[in-house]
Amino acid sequence: MYATTKLTAGGSGILGCWLIAAPFVFGAPPVSRWNDVIVGTLVLLAVGYTHLGTDDRRPPSATGATVVALLGLWLLLAPFALGLEGLPLWNDVVTGTVVTSFGGYDAYVSAAERERSVRATAE
Repeated sequence: MYATTKLTAGGSGILGCWLIAAPFVFGAPPVSRWNDVIVGTLVLLAVGYTHLGTDDRRPPSATGATVVALLGLWLLLAPFALGLEGLPLWNDVVTGTVVTSFGGYDAYVSAAERERSVRATAE
């Protein structure tokens, strides 16, 4: 039932791993390196929390998915706030856009499913 949210969460998890490795691949400056490693680790933790105990009857956590979306938004804006340029800038912008999209989708699906289950129990 939640195959798409599991797929997007898996994608976010892979991108979190990429964020941890990317600054070393690109030779990013220290501020970018620390930012990417911290955000990548937090994305992995939030994705894990989002889908902890999820099965066909229980939707993923809307809170965890929202945290993933907000981390992606920070990643999208951070290169400009930190004054990055070149490959580290574009890596963060592209990765941040995708992580924000995946997290936003998961948060939407989770919130909609919880609302639907609340309505069903109220009726």
